[in-house]
Amino acid sequence: MRLTTSIPAFGQRPDRPLRTGDLVRAGLTILFVVVCAQLVWSARLLILTAFLGVLFGLSAARVTDWICARVRFKRPVVAALVVFGATALLLLIFAWTFPILVEQSQDLRTKLPEAAAKFEAWVGLKQPKLLEAIAPATADGSSRLIAALQVHTPAITNFAFGIVQSALTVAAGLVMVIFLALYIAADPTTYRHGLLLLIPVDHRDRISVVLTSLGATLRTWFATQLIAMVVIGLVTTAILALIGVRGALPLGVIAGIFEFIPNIGPVLSAVPAILMGFAESPEQAGVIVLVYWGIQFLENNLLIPFLMKEQLDLPPALTLVTQVIMAYVFGFLGLFVAIPLLATVVVTIRMLWVEDDLPSVQTMEFLAVPAFATDATEATASPGAGAES
Repeated sequence: MRLTTSIPAFGQRPDRPLRTGDLVRAGLTILFVVVCAQLVWSARLLILTAFLGVLFGLSAARVTDWICARVRFKRPVVAALVVFGATALLLLIFAWTFPILVEQSQDLRTKLPEAAAKFEAWVGLKQPKLLEAIAPATADGSSRLIAALQVHTPAITNFAFGIVQSALTVAAGLVMVIFLALYIAADPTTYRHGLLLLIPVDHRDRISVVLTSLGATLRTWFATQLIAMVVIGLVTTAILALIGVRGALPLGVIAGIFEFIPNIGPVLSAVPAILMGFAESPEQAGVIVLVYWGIQFLENNLLIPFLMKEQLDLPPALTLVTQVIMAYVFGFLGLFVAIPLLATVVVTIRMLWVEDDLPSVQTMEFLAVPAFATDATEATASPGAGAES
């Protein structure tokens, strides 16, 4: 005799009473979820670093596809040339600009306290109440802004470099990103197949469409950000050098790096440049504000729409809230990956729960599964045929 149970509707009593085994299974399930959540939280920085490697790998895979379509080389060789070539190019550029970067950075570090003092004097003259609210007067009469900055330096350092505990940690993270990108670019199909094998057969077609769209979105976003970082860094350096701002190269490098962080990054990169302008005069600081505003205006209205082709349209409020939450929870690394993670969530939710008219696309990697299911169904429907054979 078979024992059948049914799920009761809301407000109805179950067919059988709750047993001790049910409570044990429920408790074990809750414990398993809590342990998994704890493990994920413990490895959160590793997961975020791996996510950066996946982004790099998706872009490298696209470049590898383009090269393999034109030359007859094995894909792993082409992928290694793309990944290690890009890494070597970045190292060469850094080595070439390093002496100038060090020289101008030392000048920048010397002039910033002077700029902060001039800015403090200007604010104290124009808005003394605002200065009192920002930085109360010190007992020894020293600079208020510098004293306030020194008070908050540990918190700022923990936020910005909490994930960077040592040079070895940074090196390990970079190596992990490079080799993850290499593996994904060399054989992306293997990882796609492995992910689809975790999905029930009835849903593989739909998830395959979602993965295709998600990969295209992340590749486009990452490539767009890389191009924007280079363009903004070069343009900022050139304009600051033309108007005579000290430390134009390191300020341009800062602008290019922080361009990876939409909304918040350009504001953060503009602060040291504006302070350097105050070292000369408030008028030059005003010119620098206009320069950064003009660069961002042209970027947001010309460069980014041209590169993205409207493929990723995230609400600005949702973007800002996500960045704040990720920065608060995960620090500077969370701020870096906030937007691609948000794009991943938005695209997945939109395609799985919002868009109900997704076309059913046959996945080439699982052509044998429907055929096997069809043969099994026919064999079950006609048992006599099997007996005759």
